[in-house]
Amino acid sequence: MPSGSRQEESFLRVGERPADTKFEELNAEPVVPKKFPEWESVMNMWGGKMLDAITDLVEIVALGLGLEKDALVDRIKYGPHLLAPTGSNFNVFNQLNDVLAAYHYDLNLLTIHGKSRFPGLYIWLRDGTRTAVKIPDGCLLVQAGKQMEYLTGGYVQAGFHEVVVAESTLDTIAQRKKEGKSLWRVSSTLFSHTASDKTLVPLGPFATPDALAKYPPILAGNQVLEELSQIDLGTGFTLHRE
Repeated sequence: MPSGSRQEESFLRVGERPADTKFEELNAEPVVPKKFPEWESVMNMWGGKMLDAITDLVEIVALGLGLEKDALVDRIKYGPHLLAPTGSNFNVFNQLNDVLAAYHYDLNLLTIHGKSRFPGLYIWLRDGTRTAVKIPDGCLLVQAGKQMEYLTGGYVQAGFHEVVVAESTLDTIAQRKKEGKSLWRVSSTLFSHTASDKTLVPLGPFATPDALAKYPPILAGNQVLEELSQIDLGTGFTLHRE
């Protein structure tokens, strides 16, 4: 997957942690910045709301896919969910086609985030069409990740997406600059995960011979580590301490 980011990000683990896991580092206690005393309470409040939305959503998704209502809820319980507030400074990155987050897919189950004050998010449809995302006010955007692709045997595919400075972004920058408003693009994304010790394998009607061959059983924790290693995030101090 291509790399490249002009975003400042912070990750905070949210939700209940498992009492016992083979993947302790993926399920470590969240790191809280000491200089921001309100950080933990604010992040847990927002992260909890996002996780509640995902929990309700996966029940609906499971039923829509012909699975038991709790098929996905049971898998995300005790998952290593990450809340990732992200900022991009348009005082610096303000040229047409500047890439803020390069073309990629998400490795987790479902990704949920709210509407940014600046446009620039693009997604690729199943037929390869690249299209701009427009989120209505008061709504959240949910994108499928690689774990959802696993569980559905490829019926639901991990969606590719990117964030760039587009013509519409420049228009918004100009308008906000005229109004004396902040030129920081801020988003707050929750990456919901299957619990690390749960097995990823095509479920129910998706467990066809072809799907099982393409998506063999793997622990979610191992799937995450494999994905991280492919983007050079799985060979550092955090995941491989001596």
